[in-house]
Amino acid sequence: MKYEAERIYIRAWTLEDATLLQEFQMGNREDIERTSAGHRDEAFYSLDGQTRLIETWLELRKEGKRHSFGIFLKDTDELVGEISLFRIELNGADKWVIGYATDRQHHGKGYMSEALKRVLQYAKHEMSITHVEAGAVPDNIGSIRVLLKAGFQESGTHDVPIQGVMKKHTMFTISLTDVE
Repeated sequence: MKYEAERIYIRAWTLEDATLLQEFQMGNREDIERTSAGHRDEAFYSLDGQTRLIETWLELRKEGKRHSFGIFLKDTDELVGEISLFRIELNGADKWVIGYATDRQHHGKGYMSEALKRVLQYAKHEMSITHVEAGAVPDNIGSIRVLLKAGFQESGTHDVPIQGVMKKHTMFTISLTDVE
């Protein structure tokens, strides 16, 4: 199923998207590794690694723990980013967090703002989620701008492991009661 916005649409990943996701990950590796939690080794970037990643996302979707989408241009079906809504447990409480990445060739074009708005609508109307959190490294001005434009409010800082090193993230939160 695809969910449309003005210039883009989002849809859940399928196993047939593994090559497309691999190309996206490889083409944006430096940006993703600089800002995303976790550690990515060479195996992660292989076709097999991306296939396993999509399989994991699909399983987590069935369990109601993660909803991952590709972001595509309506006019050309070109992949311009990825966005995920996932549930984590922190100190015994469930939290929904959103993470995303834009293809570096499409930074600053507003596609992520459209995708984020659409995912927040999905979270509210199809999943009955009431609050969502996000984090950004402080020097990722573009990501912070996207969050603020969507209505997120700064809520503090949190240390996040990135490529094995703890990095401070500015945290943001939004109440979905005002999302249309």
